[in-house]
Amino acid sequence: MNRSILRNALILTAFIAFVLPCSAQWTDVRDHVRQDPVLACGPDVIYPFDVPAPSPAPAGYEAVYISHYGRHGSRYAYTAKTYTVVNEALAKAAAEDNLTPYGEQVRSVFVPFYAEAQYRVGDLTRKGWDQQRGIADVMYRSFPTAFPEGARVEACVSASFRSAMSMTSFCLKLGQLRPDLDIYEHQSVMDTRATRPNMSNPFAPESIAPPCPTQETPEDFMLRTVDWRGVLGRLFKDPDKALGRFTPWQMMDYLYMLVAGMQSLDASVAMDLSGVFPPEEWIRMWEADNYLRYREYYEYLASCCQVYDDIIARADERLTAGERGADLRFGHDHVFLTLLMIAKMGGFGVFPDRTDDVAESFQTFRSPMSANLQLVFFRPVSPADSRPVLVQVLVNGEEVSTIGDGAASPDGCCCAALKGPFFDWKAMKEYLAGQFALYRK
Repeated sequence: MNRSILRNALILTAFIAFVLPCSAQWTDVRDHVRQDPVLACGPDVIYPFDVPAPSPAPAGYEAVYISHYGRHGSRYAYTAKTYTVVNEALAKAAAEDNLTPYGEQVRSVFVPFYAEAQYRVGDLTRKGWDQQRGIADVMYRSFPTAFPEGARVEACVSASFRSAMSMTSFCLKLGQLRPDLDIYEHQSVMDTRATRPNMSNPFAPESIAPPCPTQETPEDFMLRTVDWRGVLGRLFKDPDKALGRFTPWQMMDYLYMLVAGMQSLDASVAMDLSGVFPPEEWIRMWEADNYLRYREYYEYLASCCQVYDDIIARADERLTAGERGADLRFGHDHVFLTLLMIAKMGGFGVFPDRTDDVAESFQTFRSPMSANLQLVFFRPVSPADSRPVLVQVLVNGEEVSTIGDGAASPDGCCCAALKGPFFDWKAMKEYLAGQFALYRK
């Protein structure tokens, strides 16, 4: 990673628009990451706004309703250990004369950073606030017919301050663009099913939990593929001594999250830590963290079907009532990526049985900060037109051309693909019902 992380943010936006089609599985992901190492920041990459515009409505149709699931915007590290583990290691090494000259340099910028960051864990940054405003602006201007005077916009959120602030930013922008909208924001345990059903969910149905096809632990994968002593040797004279009470996996993963997290921070706060990881080890460490999250999110396939339950129920209610507007849900990357896996969008429905193949089918950077899934519903303009309701699916603003790719599901079945970019709503519901059956008793 030989460029400033801060400068890479501008490059990333153009790069994502070019190489991240939502409709196709990658087969050379590592080469793409080598071309632009900022992708190895994984879930901390910056939201891309310059993706291709979605296809215009079919002749005789107009957008009438939008159903949305969005991740919160850019934030400080979600766990305090990202900062405390590194702080403890640097302080211990300084006391024991175990810092290299570069380690001393990193500590000199980290100490003042930590003085504030330790109190900002999980906080939404201004960058994250602005991302949500930008997405709301694009949604409104792209589909104005869904937001006529008095249209109802209902928004719910997980029990997370950064997600709540993201929802507020989004809704404030919509209200500025169209002051006469009926906007209602709420958060309660009842919203768990629509925002974060994989965590402390009192409404979880009985489910089937197919075992993850890959059984190697993320720790073993990292120890096998990453030269962790070489990385830590840049900071510490004796890497083994620097570990203290932490394992190599703990130290490396929190160090990775610290470096990657600089993408999310405002320029006045972020540190340049681009020299911590050698280029190839940076990519390998992303792959180890990527595998960690794949293993974790695989366990959420059953629970996150409830988000689609909510999407279907609310959409049918709106369509039956002839209401226009939007239903917005704000949550987290572990739900967003699991939704892609359930519906088999962009190759995410492929579940390899070799650890080394996971990165070809699952990439955390496909969930940038403020990632979102939008289902845009279209109806014929003329009431006399009996053609079916159509749905355009957008992932991070880019339309999806195929849902379901014929790849093997956990039970060994194959799912026929639905062809877009405008999907028949009835057919999509039937397809999703088939997916839910894989995970429910």
